[in-house]
Amino acid sequence: MTAIKYRVLVTGYGPFRNYKENPSWLAVRRLHDSVIRTSASSSATPESIHISSLEVPVVYSAVLDIVPGLHAAPPVLPSSVPKDFPTPSQDGYNLIVHVGVAGPTELRVEIFGDKTGYNIPDHEGKYAGIVEEKEGEAPVRGFADERYGMFPERLQIRVPVDPLLEGCAQDGTILVTSTDAGHYLCDFILYCSLAESKMAGRNTPVLFIHCPPIGEPLSTEQVAEGIKSIVANVCGRLKPVSSKQ
Repeated sequence: MTAIKYRVLVTGYGPFRNYKENPSWLAVRRLHDSVIRTSASSSATPESIHISSLEVPVVYSAVLDIVPGLHAAPPVLPSSVPKDFPTPSQDGYNLIVHVGVAGPTELRVEIFGDKTGYNIPDHEGKYAGIVEEKEGEAPVRGFADERYGMFPERLQIRVPVDPLLEGCAQDGTILVTSTDAGHYLCDFILYCSLAESKMAGRNTPVLFIHCPPIGEPLSTEQVAEGIKSIVANVCGRLKPVSSKQ
């Protein structure tokens, strides 16, 4: 049996608006409990990567409830996961990738997560918390919990982007960058996950990938293969993270 060097969690979003099945989850769930290898373009010696997939509701409160546990060591998974969900490593995940749907686009890696500017209600019709109120103005909404008070307005991913784009291109995956994650749940989970990674003291790498609606231009299978390429390239350049001493 091949030893697993890296354990990766990939999340996709659940239903919202006109999506009874979210294209991100349709792609992400194909990867669940699978084993792939690090990319030849990023690692001289191929290593095994185990991928687990998790569906997250398009709900602000759900993100705040679920994401902190994903960065714990060992990770704390939501009670909704099935009993046969793969047991995470005691040291936590080596990489966490969040995926969500955008408009027609190639796969897109988001560079920044935003702390405020969340003015659109979630799938349950609820809003993000109020960060600041001024008379005569709409409230500033976002990460209202004091837990996130220490963090700046924007957090940036730590994964080196240029080598990732080049490695994916060698695998046949077109990956582009974006500096505007949209100020909705996709942006929200990215900021939350980046902040939780820092607070956990392990600095687990975090990415957010936007995928298109099915067939605009990528199929579900193409999105899944693209995510595999991203994971394989990032892990090929990683040193396994360990828990705080």
